[in-house]
Amino acid sequence: MPTEVSVSRLLIARHGETEANAAGRYMGHSDSPLTPRGLGQVNRLAERLAKTSVDALYASDLPRAAQTAQMIGDRCGLSVRLDERLRERDIGILQGLTDEEARAEHPDVFRQLDSLSIDYAIPGGESASVFRARLAGFLADFTPSEDGGPVLLVAHGGVARCLLWHLLDIPYRASRWARSDNTSVTAFAWKHGAWALERWNDAAHLDGDLID
Repeated sequence: MPTEVSVSRLLIARHGETEANAAGRYMGHSDSPLTPRGLGQVNRLAERLAKTSVDALYASDLPRAAQTAQMIGDRCGLSVRLDERLRERDIGILQGLTDEEARAEHPDVFRQLDSLSIDYAIPGGESASVFRARLAGFLADFTPSEDGGPVLLVAHGGVARCLLWHLLDIPYRASRWARSDNTSVTAFAWKHGAWALERWNDAAHLDGDLID
């Protein structure tokens, strides 16, 4: 685990497209293989990141993120440090379902989720506040510094949204539906004693090949 690593920028990259993504299914802590399209997305992201200075590479230990990170690490000459705290939010009983199926089978769950209650825990899963605390615990291992180096985190769309909420301390409502495409890059920079958003959902390396 990192200990007081000095960091000036945090780059968050989402994993490549999975079979579950293509089918519109929730994954959470479950997993799904990368599709051929997803592998192509990761190759293009790795080529882009090879031109960027990165001091360290961390990744969620879920296979879809770990594989994405390993492909990037191989291209960029970086070792991958897996950390379970970078996992997607655990969505319990919703895992494996499409949104339509989940809303039909678990309407009470969505009444709570749609009310934007940050302390509501999905049955078998975790609440938004617990998810945020988990990521905050990971970030506590780093020391923000304008003299530090950039660190790349390979994780999930929910992780990028949660960090948007946490690092900028914006309302949960403002971050919940922020779009995060497969292999998109989000960047935060430490400036004047606070985190600032530099870019969000940047997928220029895909040349418009995004999931609608």
